[in-house]
Amino acid sequence: MAVKQRKRTLGGVVFALLAAVAASALLLSCLAPYVHPTKHPLVMFFGLYFIPLFLLNILFLLIAIFRHPRALLITVVALLPTLLLAERFVKFSCGEEAPDGPSVKILTYNLGRYDAGSRKVTPEEAVPAIRSLLAEQDADIVCLQEFAIRDTNELSRFLPDYPYRAWHLFKGKRWFGNVTLSKYPIVEERALTFPQSRNLSLVSDIDVDGRTFRIYNCHLESYSISFTTLVKRLSHRETFTDEVVQVHGRLREATRRRSEQVSALLESETQSPWLTFLCGDFNDSPVSYTYHQLTHYLKDSFVEAGRGMGSSYSVLWPMLRVDYILFPQEFTAWRHETLRVPWSDHYPVTTNISLSF
Repeated sequence: MAVKQRKRTLGGVVFALLAAVAASALLLSCLAPYVHPTKHPLVMFFGLYFIPLFLLNILFLLIAIFRHPRALLITVVALLPTLLLAERFVKFSCGEEAPDGPSVKILTYNLGRYDAGSRKVTPEEAVPAIRSLLAEQDADIVCLQEFAIRDTNELSRFLPDYPYRAWHLFKGKRWFGNVTLSKYPIVEERALTFPQSRNLSLVSDIDVDGRTFRIYNCHLESYSISFTTLVKRLSHRETFTDEVVQVHGRLREATRRRSEQVSALLESETQSPWLTFLCGDFNDSPVSYTYHQLTHYLKDSFVEAGRGMGSSYSVLWPMLRVDYILFPQEFTAWRHETLRVPWSDHYPVTTNISLSF
């Protein structure tokens, strides 16, 4: 009897220690949005693993309830702060009734140069399907990232129902970059480019029925290494452990550069004479310094009007949300959708925003 009691006690102590380690990791991940990644990169790494750490602590919670109740408080304390972050990933209800007054529908979509990830979809299949999808969605403003085209003269024939368009493309095997399509006049445009990068934010001032808004069509990335690119590499490597070590070293540098891009974007935004919208692929999760900085004065359309899982990246779905539509505090989002279509490794995101004050 004494031996059994010692085994139970030892098992409880070991479980409590493991639960404490998992709880500490989760609490560190909750701090990631508030800590500059270049000053405290270790916290940034924990932030990347928020969802796995959250699920691990849920597992510890269930085990504690049924087997080790004395350790229950450890996991409860760790999980409490996640209640403040949960709505950034999943929403259980939202209102979809259209309000009175003017509204605008915005769509953002990283086309990934028509790379559908592990799904066997060719560019020849993807391009007409994407054109059909965008025409069906009939958004007022469309922000495309990693758009690719062989001849820039063909841009005028891509979705001709949009009379106004802005773009900034780089020359590769094909021209690629960001394109903004609008049913409203684009009165001014420019590209906010980043040092040593072919990523950018395309800035368009758009006149919507006499009111000018500034739309940032963003694709944030550094050294051509985004979090989503790294996940893709990890998911295809046989030597997973070796790759993790290499990836984290490069990820630290990539995140440092991304934070510099965020600073440049925020500096531009603060100088805008117009209310601003930030759309696109931020290449960072909702538990990140990037997200915290960019949503400081803006609302997140998914948080305001989403339903279900908000993830927008097909690899390791439903764990990654990296595509966003942020809008001014003065307005209200009354619908948000993530369209799970197979034409890119990202999913398009749409939202309807009431422009009434």
